[in-house]
Amino acid sequence: MSDRRARLPAWVPAVWLAVLVAALLVPAGPAAASHPNPSSQRHLHNMHFATAGSGAGTYDEQFCVESRDTSKVSHAAARSFVNQTLTQMGSGRVWDGLGEWRIDLWPTDSHCSSYPAATRNSIEIEVHYAWDWSGRCGGPANYYNCVVHDSPVWNATHGHYDSRWAYVYLVFSSGGRLDNTGRAFINHEFGHVFGLTDDNGVCNPPSLMHSTIVGYGCGNWTNWYPSPSDFQSVRNLMG
Repeated sequence: MSDRRARLPAWVPAVWLAVLVAALLVPAGPAAASHPNPSSQRHLHNMHFATAGSGAGTYDEQFCVESRDTSKVSHAAARSFVNQTLTQMGSGRVWDGLGEWRIDLWPTDSHCSSYPAATRNSIEIEVHYAWDWSGRCGGPANYYNCVVHDSPVWNATHGHYDSRWAYVYLVFSSGGRLDNTGRAFINHEFGHVFGLTDDNGVCNPPSLMHSTIVGYGCGNWTNWYPSPSDFQSVRNLMG
């Protein structure tokens, strides 16, 4: 049975497909301030809600991680690094727990393609490591990281469509590195997962979304983790 990503072009109209091209390893022109993407379909549905409990619940954000070259980075090493970056680096440095746990991130036990379609369809976020994602992200080979949002879901509480799934594509040369540069790109891409965009030509407030550490032009936030304004921007989107 084919997985949901392979079916994407056949059953998701192009108007719903949002490819958020991420930062480069070189400066990317005019800088940007942290601000929400104008399309609600470019953030996850579940980030508006919380589920109580000690495991992945209905409205939590579960993620799987997969490497396309396990001789470079194994599935387990990639999953451990992403999980550590998103959930274990301390208060004020992780997306996990934001908005009174409306963002509640849970890693799966195995890599994405190990699951049957029905199980895989219940996983909100997929993270994929490879040498090149130009077929997904555009641009030259081995260069761009990006996020693709998929499958609109009606949000009756807020009166708009959100995305059900998000796919994070990381190249080994930048977002796929297992160091603080890799952490910066992961957090940048998850900013896209949660509704932030890159560039509006302004460096204030400070933001990882336009930082020099991920190849953009603003040097007033050079940490690998999201800035306070990034966190606040996502809280604002939660409503």
